[in-house]
Amino acid sequence: MKKLLVLFCAIALISVTSCKKDTSSSSTTGLDNKDIVSAIFTAGMTWNTHKKDLNSTIPINMTVDNTVQSPEGGNIHVLGSITGSMTLDDHTSAVLYGTMLLGLTETINAYTFKSNDQTYTMNGAPYISLTGTFTLLPGGVMFGTASSMQIGGGVRVTSTGFDQTINFNLTININSSGTGGDVSGTIGGVQVNYKL
Repeated sequence: MKKLLVLFCAIALISVTSCKKDTSSSSTTGLDNKDIVSAIFTAGMTWNTHKKDLNSTIPINMTVDNTVQSPEGGNIHVLGSITGSMTLDDHTSAVLYGTMLLGLTETINAYTFKSNDQTYTMNGAPYISLTGTFTLLPGGVMFGTASSMQIGGGVRVTSTGFDQTINFNLTININSSGTGGDVSGTIGGVQVNYKL
């Protein structure tokens, strides 16, 4: 029963990594900053790919050390920890509620990606920080309204005829199903508000 519960929790949390790309862009050609945010968010959620063993009283203390390779070249090294706790029903082992706190840094090393049919290379300037709070509702497969991730820091993006350092100050409010969320804050000093 507990293994089944772990599977349900893992499925719910892994689903956060699926993102819908917003087709709108600040310009019709060139770099779309949403592609950068998508890569940073997806790498930051790789902490949830580790197998989790749950007991009846659950303190959560996970070390995260993942490297996400780009198919185009380069990588994002994610380092940090997940802490928190879960409360289970002693009779059924069902999750009653839970809270997980995310504290990660992403070191970006020549991560190459495509945006609007142009190839770009991204490096940390000097790195990206991700913090977050994830609340689980009864059953452990839905997120509470307090679930969010904050992205801060900067990246340097280069391409042919393009060299720009972009700073981020974003909050992503995760939707209840964990399949994305609402992004707000600033990218390069410009206010943004869109769905991920």
